[in-house]
Amino acid sequence: MNLKHSIFAFVVLLLTASTSQSQTDEVKLDTPVAKITIVSAMRARGAPRIDAAEIARLKLGTVVNATAHSTTQDTIGGKTDFWYSVALPNGQTGWLFGGLLLDYTPRERERLLRQIIEARLKAENTEFADREEIYNLATRAVQEAKDTEMRAEFELFQLLALSSWANSFPDNLRDKSPYREWHRAHSTEVIRNEFGGGYNLRADLLWQLEKKYQSLPIADRIAWEAAQMLPPSDCEGDEVCDFFLYEGEIKYVSLHPAGAHVSEALNHLSEAMSDELINRANAKGGDKYAVQERIDLRKTFASLRAALAKTTAAEKVELLKKLDRVR
Repeated sequence: MNLKHSIFAFVVLLLTASTSQSQTDEVKLDTPVAKITIVSAMRARGAPRIDAAEIARLKLGTVVNATAHSTTQDTIGGKTDFWYSVALPNGQTGWLFGGLLLDYTPRERERLLRQIIEARLKAENTEFADREEIYNLATRAVQEAKDTEMRAEFELFQLLALSSWANSFPDNLRDKSPYREWHRAHSTEVIRNEFGGGYNLRADLLWQLEKKYQSLPIADRIAWEAAQMLPPSDCEGDEVCDFFLYEGEIKYVSLHPAGAHVSEALNHLSEAMSDELINRANAKGGDKYAVQERIDLRKTFASLRAALAKTTAAEKVELLKKLDRVR
């Protein structure tokens, strides 16, 4: 065999091996399987490997059709799964790691969106852009909701997503795009946190939502979320200032005296109602600020006593004893 024939045979061998390898890279599915992404900015790669070139990024909640999976599984971030070959929204074909996908059917869409949004709201160390995707997905879910109870739940998720998004606002970039536009769009829904940085959701938005859906079971959860949405403050260990931060929990007990979190709220209030607090409420004299503090404390105590009158929770007993010490 001359050199020319040898080179030709070698090239054919390489091509055959390459074709064989390509054929074993994937297992064709009998029919396309719909999948939905469960993370923000999910990377689609050109091959079923984590080091393959990135060819696109998919938004949270994107639905794709898988036509094949890799021959072997990978373990990434503690999850073990196949890679799936999918048709991307831009018309290309790419590979997605299955550990970041869920099987999808239109009939299960609302349940899947609820599962995805709740999981992402609990995720830690997510960035501003990631939280934007959670908010946008929750907003779409509100618009798609078919019944009142589901819409109420997605409206709650939408506000919680906005709260999370606002908390991640980078103070040092607030005058730059897109943060400047974000503030312009949401300025009536958030309040600047001068002490912790970023922005806080206005708690009254949650209280308004609770009122809107007060006849539904989810109203209890909405009210508790509202009670935990503390206003920006820097009490610096001042016990009176700290106690006023629990006014939301007093309101929760008043609105939901048999609610799921009543015992928790009453324990918080009992711990906050210290001897120092009672002594300051019973004090005499002082400047105008001390007088106003006593007036405000007594108003809050009156609200607490009225709320306790509505509940049968055992934890109320200790609080009533403390309130009776206020002269």
